[in-house]
Amino acid sequence: MTSEQIKRKIEVGDYILASKLLNITPENVRARFSREKVDVLKALEAIINNREKFIKKYQKKISG
Repeated sequence: MTSEQIKRKIEVGDYILASKLLNITPENVRARFSREKVDVLKALEAIINNREKFIKKYQKKISG
């Protein structure tokens, strides 16, 4: 996933969760994301992918 794709899919709390994963501040996550640092890109991509999978799985579970 490119940084532009990540930017379009970021939601409230993603920087905070990434900061907990990487043990840095949310402000550092934002700064590192703007510089396209690999560790932050991978963490945010994992957060987004897991959220999308969880939503699909949960919606499937409650719909039938």
